[in-house]
Amino acid sequence: MHFFECLRLYGLEKYKKQLEGRGIITETDENKDSAEICKFNHTYYQGVLLIIGKYHNMQTFIPNQDKNKKFYNGQKLQELATLHEQPHYSYPQFIKRSSTIDTIWFNDRNMPDSFFEIEHSTDIQNSLLKFYDLQDFYARMVIVADIKRIYEFEHKMRLHAFKELNAKKRVSFLSYEALIKQYEIELEKQSLDFVL
Repeated sequence: MHFFECLRLYGLEKYKKQLEGRGIITETDENKDSAEICKFNHTYYQGVLLIIGKYHNMQTFIPNQDKNKKFYNGQKLQELATLHEQPHYSYPQFIKRSSTIDTIWFNDRNMPDSFFEIEHSTDIQNSLLKFYDLQDFYARMVIVADIKRIYEFEHKMRLHAFKELNAKKRVSFLSYEALIKQYEIELEKQSLDFVL
């Protein structure tokens, strides 16, 4: 079964056992806030970002604590990432600060292109503090979260501590739904023999 068929069938009860056998935990009203669902969703979106990054010819990195987590198809995230350690792109304190960012895309010069923080249930402010410390790098900074959290994101961005990030529009918000649409587009492009 193709991955997107799985996604479309995700909520159907008759496919629940098949999906769970492949590592996809079906979300229900009862378990939607459980640690298991939060962990699965976080890992899933990291995997999606790693795959899209590869399609964009980026080198991809995830933190050490996430390397053995499994994507929906059973692959470990470290198998999807192209880098096993961060390039030494700057001073040690900046490399250390970025070492816990959920997903990083590096360009062919080993410089960070994009920093992604997936905020399923944790405080967005923690990610913004990391981005604040890394703001001098010419890299996109993206909070990936459920669309319901956009108001929280906007509120945090208006805090005085993030005045500079907000004024320069350094951080963007990407909803899960928009991320999955982009993933579908990338997969579709990969299936074509010729892309303009």
